[in-house]
Amino acid sequence: MLNFLIYITEVSIISSIFYLFYRYLYFKLSYFTWSRYFFYGFLILSLTIPLLPGFFSQKNISENISYILINGNGIINIKDSFLHKENSVLNKDLVIKILFIIWLSGTLRYIFVILKNIFSVIFLVSKSRKKIDGDFVLIFTDFPGSVFSFFNFIFLNKNFENSGTNEQQQILKHEKIHAKQLHSVDNLIFEIFKALCWFNPVSKHISADIKIIHEFIVDNIITENKNKPDYSKLILKLSSEKNGLSAVSNFSKEEIKNRIKLISIPESENIRKKRFIISLPVLAVTTFAVWIITSSLNGYITDSPEAGKIYGNPFADNSYKIISPYYENKKINGIAISHKETSYEIKSFSKVYSVFDGIITATDETKIFELSEYTITQKLETGDTVYYKGIYKPTAAINKKVKKGQIIGITGDIRLYPKIDIRISRNGKTVNPEKLY
Repeated sequence: MLNFLIYITEVSIISSIFYLFYRYLYFKLSYFTWSRYFFYGFLILSLTIPLLPGFFSQKNISENISYILINGNGIINIKDSFLHKENSVLNKDLVIKILFIIWLSGTLRYIFVILKNIFSVIFLVSKSRKKIDGDFVLIFTDFPGSVFSFFNFIFLNKNFENSGTNEQQQILKHEKIHAKQLHSVDNLIFEIFKALCWFNPVSKHISADIKIIHEFIVDNIITENKNKPDYSKLILKLSSEKNGLSAVSNFSKEEIKNRIKLISIPESENIRKKRFIISLPVLAVTTFAVWIITSSLNGYITDSPEAGKIYGNPFADNSYKIISPYYENKKINGIAISHKETSYEIKSFSKVYSVFDGIITATDETKIFELSEYTITQKLETGDTVYYKGIYKPTAAINKKVKKGQIIGITGDIRLYPKIDIRISRNGKTVNPEKLY
């Protein structure tokens, strides 16, 4: 859950960086079909860069994906953060759950709006007069908004038939181009992206700008060095009409002035080419820098200051505290004393997890006041041997191979003081468990 939230946050930040790059370098190039592909490109990069292995993160892509979707202790390790400390006012799990609920609530709200808009379109199709026009279906409605298209459906308001023949032809041509180029697919994809990253205001601009790009594409196709004055007048005439359906292609858009300016006085081809050529190395450096920063951040958070920490934690976060740490030859009243295991106080009937892949070789039973206590012995694939002492109920069979993070036993209750001792033996010598996970 935590890793998914951090992943979504990284996606949101990376997409914002690429969007700002587009807005300040690509927007005035008038290569609008390329801009459409650029939006898809930075969307894909934003979703994949947080998963890519980098110079500072040694995990491969499949591991990162599985951590994000499955493992509760995935890419991000906040074990040493203030949320994890015993005396912290905030509870880490509670904060994460609250943040996840807030994100999910916002996402569901936006998804609801998208579905509502789609069902509104379906309702209009079912209740309105229709006319087949080649590959398109013209829908004549009393809906007071502007003309719009949704896939191969073209919705015409009640004033359309009162317009002049030339104006009708331009409007239909405009919407047919939207439909042929599947702009509705773009709109739905970027509306869903906005729903996932709703907490980032830039996501709203991304969703809005893909619609503006669609309008620029259609404008260029229709005008093609002709009918520019008439078409500009048509844009101005329809600029105040809105239909409120964000998941469809509206004829009228924001930045009407920019549309007319780019139609009437386009930037010279020579200037556009120079701007584009200059932008390419900047884009390459930006992409590389985003990758480096993201991978270094993930690597910094993931990597422990002690390189030997390769094992998983045997207990759930906040379910335990150390009551006797590992130490060797500690001087107490001049006498060297060793405690070659770590003792934990655990909540009653807590789950105990395998610290690494390995085979259960023994489950030794000990009777304490007629109550049974077990010590589980596990031979790890690393060659180490782990002893889990104080188990109330083993759940893994002897000679059974278990994976890292798999439940191997349950702790006891107050009758058997819920305490677990973890001892790790490496090449005949014990090592400090806390340094390994």
